[in-house]
Amino acid sequence: MRFIRSTCISYTQWVAGVAAVVTVVTAAMLPSASAQTSAAQASADAYYAVTYLDVATTAVGQGVELIKKFRDASRREAGNLEFSTLQETSRPNRFVIMEGWQNQAAYEAHDKGATMSEFQAALKLIRNSPTNPHTLLPFANVAPRNIPPGALYMVEHVDFRGGDPAIAEAAVAHVKALAESSQKEAGVLRYDIYRRPAPRINHYEVVAAWTDAKAFDAHETAAHTLQFRNATAQGGRVWRVNLYDQRLYKAF
Repeated sequence: MRFIRSTCISYTQWVAGVAAVVTVVTAAMLPSASAQTSAAQASADAYYAVTYLDVATTAVGQGVELIKKFRDASRREAGNLEFSTLQETSRPNRFVIMEGWQNQAAYEAHDKGATMSEFQAALKLIRNSPTNPHTLLPFANVAPRNIPPGALYMVEHVDFRGGDPAIAEAAVAHVKALAESSQKEAGVLRYDIYRRPAPRINHYEVVAAWTDAKAFDAHETAAHTLQFRNATAQGGRVWRVNLYDQRLYKAF
C-alpha cells in the first residue's frame, strides 16, 4: 500500500497533466503564425491573366483540341492555380483562357516556357488574330467553388476613362459594390473582378458564371447592376468608356 500511495497523484494534478498534453497536441495541429502568413502572402501575390483568342471558322474543332492540350499541360506546371478554357456561345471560333498563378514569377515562367511556345506556333497556323492577353491582379474575389457542366459564363472588360486619376479612384467603390452584391445572387456560381496592374488601374476584367441564362438575365436587371451602370455612365464623375463589352461563354 505504501508503494501505491507514493505513486498516486491527486485529481487536480491529473487534470493539469491532461490539459498540458491537450495544449501541446493542439499547438502541433494548428498552423504556425509563419505558415498562416505564408498562405495569406501567397493569396496576395497571386497573378492572373485573361487571354482572348480566335481561330478561323473552318478550324473550330482543331482549335478546341489545341486549346485543351494547352490547358492540360499548363495545369501541370509549377505554381498554377487555375486554367479555365471558355468558348463563346454566339461565335464559337472565339475563346477565352482564364489562368491564375501563385505569383508573377510563375506566370512569367509559363509565358516564356516550351508549352506556351508550342501552343503559339500551332495556333498561328489557324488563328485570325494574335492572342490578346490581359495580365491581372486580384481585386474583388471570393473562394473558388466547383462549377457544374452547362453553366453560362460571362467575361466583361470594364474600362474607365484614363488620364484622370480621380476617375480611377472614384471607380473603386462602385466596382467593389457591384462585385459584393453580384456574389450574393441566387444563381451565381462565380463572380470575380480583377484589376490591371499599375499604371493601367482604370481597367478591370469580370469573370462570372451562372447556373443558366435565366439567372444571368436576372443579374442583368438586378438593382445593383443597374445602379452600377447608371453611376458609371459616360459624362459622369465615374466615366466608363465601354458600356457594352460583354461576351457569353461555355466551358470545355
